[in-house]
Amino acid sequence: MDQAPARERPVTLNVPDHPVINRPDREAADAVDTVDADVEGARPRGRAEPGDGLVAAYVTGPCAAVVARWAAERGITAGAVSASSLALAGLAAVWFSAGARSGLVAGALLLTASLVLGQAGAGLGRRASPFAVRPDAVLDRVGELAVYAGLAAGAAASGASAWWPAVGAAALLSVRHTVSASYAASRHARRARPARRGRPLRGGAARRAAKSLRLPLGERFALIALTAALADARLTFAALLAWGAAAAALTLGGRVARSLAP
Repeated sequence: MDQAPARERPVTLNVPDHPVINRPDREAADAVDTVDADVEGARPRGRAEPGDGLVAAYVTGPCAAVVARWAAERGITAGAVSASSLALAGLAAVWFSAGARSGLVAGALLLTASLVLGQAGAGLGRRASPFAVRPDAVLDRVGELAVYAGLAAGAAASGASAWWPAVGAAALLSVRHTVSASYAASRHARRARPARRGRPLRGGAARRAAKSLRLPLGERFALIALTAALADARLTFAALLAWGAAAAALTLGGRVARSLAP
């Protein structure tokens, strides 16, 4: 005697409330892909990221994509490419420390190559494991601080003094990163609260230009390379301090305004 088929119980999926599931639009993608544009985990990638400025997106980005593709085809790891970027930044610091015009130009070229390799290495790491914690930001900081020290030593070798401006630029950079990390942590804590977003800028170039005003890594390295090659270390540190202070004030003002918004 045939038995009636057992009625299947309905399966209820307990789907968490997540912006990617509930809002599969550009805003949801931004909520997952980026925490804050200033956090240096959002450093330039082999492919331009939402937090990148004009330099990373349109100047070094295409070169970094070629390097990342070449390294991936040959099985070169992201760590090896990032380590090469740090080595080039160290060599740039050595050339900067000479204080001669030829050393400043050579250091600027090496620093540009370091930026391209760093962007390529980060792109490879993100492709291999999008959610893995990588030491790219730490390597960037070490290389950048070494460049500051090399520029200050080169200025001293040429008869000028730039150690205090170098210390000020390093301190400003550390404060900005600390504030950005704290802001990112607070945004993670308030993830359940719906985010209020201003009117988006039209066009990718306009958004990149707005990011560039915050002086991200690509713009900092480009500023150091240009001012060091064309002028000297004192102008480099003056530009870093002026632009960095203005960027910090702009970023802080925007965050205060968003926090006070109802």
